[in-house]
Amino acid sequence: MAKTYLKIPLAETSQDSLVEFFINASSEMIERETDRKLKAQSIVDTVHGRSSNIVLLSQWPVNSITELRIDNSSIFVDANTLIDASEYRIGDDKNSLVLLSRTFTKGYNNVRITFNGGYSTIPSDLEHACLWMVFFYHKIRISEDIGRQSKSKGDESTSLTQEAPADVKNTIARYKRNEFAAAHAPVWNV
Repeated sequence: MAKTYLKIPLAETSQDSLVEFFINASSEMIERETDRKLKAQSIVDTVHGRSSNIVLLSQWPVNSITELRIDNSSIFVDANTLIDASEYRIGDDKNSLVLLSRTFTKGYNNVRITFNGGYSTIPSDLEHACLWMVFFYHKIRISEDIGRQSKSKGDESTSLTQEAPADVKNTIARYKRNEFAAAHAPVWNV
């Protein structure tokens, strides 16, 4: 799709490595800015129990929970640390795990959740933002304007932008993590 977006004929393969590099750079920039892994994958979170029945997970949307363990020794191998799937569910917000009839034992890194999180199909606006960045990087490369603030010809001067376009920034902002940092802050006096 990126080659079509860049108006490069599909049969033309001389720029494939460069286009792939721009796709990877754009994807990594978006994930860094959103503080998320956007593509669905298996994830293991180890978090602090806070005497609450809910924990925020590092990635979302949460598609499924594979395993939940609670262990104050933080070893997570004893069969007794495994919590039965009937005792918890994914939160309505799709970014949390909720215990149904008890709370997480207060402790430091004593809760381990293995889950599948991220998008099975990347939302079209995020995909478009990535393509926009690929186009942006490609255009700067072709015009050889990397690092230049402006260019002049005769009496005319044109300023050049070296940052992500506003549409890309706005799209990324809609997917950015907004939870309070305190959700995974250290637990004192445990």
